[in-house]
Amino acid sequence: MLDFNAASSVPARRTKTTQVRHDDRLANLIERAALALAVDKSAFLRAAIEREAIRILDLQSRHTLTPEDAEVFAAALAAPPAPTARALRAARTYRALVVHAD
Repeated sequence: MLDFNAASSVPARRTKTTQVRHDDRLANLIERAALALAVDKSAFLRAAIEREAIRILDLQSRHTLTPEDAEVFAAALAAPPAPTARALRAARTYRALVVHAD
């Protein structure tokens, strides 16, 4: 259910507009949903858009591996490749330049 007491209802000056073209079917659906929740269409649309935007951004903020990808990843972690000659040189250079406070 849409939360009309969330951030979308925080008193703020509403200065931005977004126009969306849609058909009669969607117009009817929006009107019925707003009526069912006893709110006006603008309040319904703001809450619905906010909820969907948060859901999408949440989904995009992480990556879910398929079972096959998880197996490949786990295998790579279990058997890391041997360091290259360049990596070994870099480690020696680092040890020579950095003094540890051990």
